[in-house]
Amino acid sequence: MDTLVSATTTPSVHDLATRLGIVDALLFRRLSASTWAHLGGFGRGRGWAGVVDVTDAHDPLLARVPGYPGGVHRFTYPEVGRVLGPYYAVGGALVRVSNDVVVVLGNPTSALGPAASEDALRHLAAALDASVEDVAPSKRLADELEVLHAVRAITTGAAPDLVGMLQHVVDVAVESLSCEVGLLRDGAGRIVVTSSWSGVDVSDPRVGAPLDELEERAAGGSLCIQDTDSESLLAPLGREQGVRSLLVLCIPAPVGGVLVLAHTSAAPRGFTSLCQQLGRQVADAAAVVAHTAALREELRAAADEHARAARHDPLTDLGNRLAWDESLVSAQEQVDAGRCVTVLTLDVDGLKHVNDTCGHEAGDNLLRRCADVLRDHGRHDDICVRLGGDEFAVLMPHAGAFAERRLATLSDRLGGATSCQRTVAASIGMATAYPGGSVADAAREADAAMYAAKRARRASAAKCLQDTASAQPTATAP
Repeated sequence: MDTLVSATTTPSVHDLATRLGIVDALLFRRLSASTWAHLGGFGRGRGWAGVVDVTDAHDPLLARVPGYPGGVHRFTYPEVGRVLGPYYAVGGALVRVSNDVVVVLGNPTSALGPAASEDALRHLAAALDASVEDVAPSKRLADELEVLHAVRAITTGAAPDLVGMLQHVVDVAVESLSCEVGLLRDGAGRIVVTSSWSGVDVSDPRVGAPLDELEERAAGGSLCIQDTDSESLLAPLGREQGVRSLLVLCIPAPVGGVLVLAHTSAAPRGFTSLCQQLGRQVADAAAVVAHTAALREELRAAADEHARAARHDPLTDLGNRLAWDESLVSAQEQVDAGRCVTVLTLDVDGLKHVNDTCGHEAGDNLLRRCADVLRDHGRHDDICVRLGGDEFAVLMPHAGAFAERRLATLSDRLGGATSCQRTVAASIGMATAYPGGSVADAAREADAAMYAAKRARRASAAKCLQDTASAQPTATAP
């Protein structure tokens, strides 16, 4: 922000300034009875040409300007402080060259040199007035391009989500305005921060209070505090934390919220009119890109929900047939990579009987209890699904002793003769795909084992009924 030259100064001006211990010079000309515009100078006065306006209403420090031509007001602060507009210095002078021209001379690190008499300061100010012309069109064009560059940097950001986009906005704003601290809180209360100043603890939970106050004072627009010495701001954005000036920018709807940018004791200064204009453009652009990011995030969430619903069995909260088919493909990749995958298939016994005798709600509860059993006796990386009707399946990315223990546990837990209203019974089959094998083949083998177990259970149940009937005494005729 301080690198562009807007005024031509003669070597004698620079030589005299060096002898007087002056680093910065800013020349202001009157635009109206209460408004002054900065046209040029050297040091800070170069890059700020055309981008600093001060008015009686917004800058009470104008009252220190001498009221007569030739008047000089010298100052020396114990530490760097604000002089006029956004300019900060330790030592310097305000020189009234004429009724319509005021020159600010300053040194940001020390008092003026012993040679800086009032006559020498008047001579330097007059020489600067003679050398400074109106702000060049090229300088104004460069300022406009600086604003456009910042807006373009925001709108071309490729953050992955809304929070990332908000962070991108703060990063661009801090870099473009050469600030040390930037905070953005959107309308939903999300806070993102960029800070290179250790004096401000951006993780302080109290940060919400000053943000509330500043957003309220900005009243939907912007607020520039050129000097926090005159403010009673709350921690962690107060003078005690090294914050010297603040630019507060409300983010337009629908995103809403507030962007706060701060200069600190690391490089004390205020915000030029160009900085304030740039900040407002950044806030407007932030509203657009953040809203776009929010819509994109909503679309992603909706797509994810649709994808989850397409692979979800709402009755049991397990996966469904589509999830199973996709899992078989992934499992085959694991087998091809040298790992083992075990397949379990289950068929709930007696579901039709429960539906017919107790109602379909009881049958649904039976299926839910079976799903609970699978979840309770599984690992986090198991894939449990309901294939449809009374059929369930489990993919386990492991084999060997654990798989055998899993089969034994489920067989014990689901090993009743048949299901009833409060008890789940199921036939189970298991097979393992080893490296070089086929998961699809393992699934077919597990199905075959499950149906074999079901036939065995039915045969056992039939035999039990037959034995029970045979044991009944034969009735005799009277």
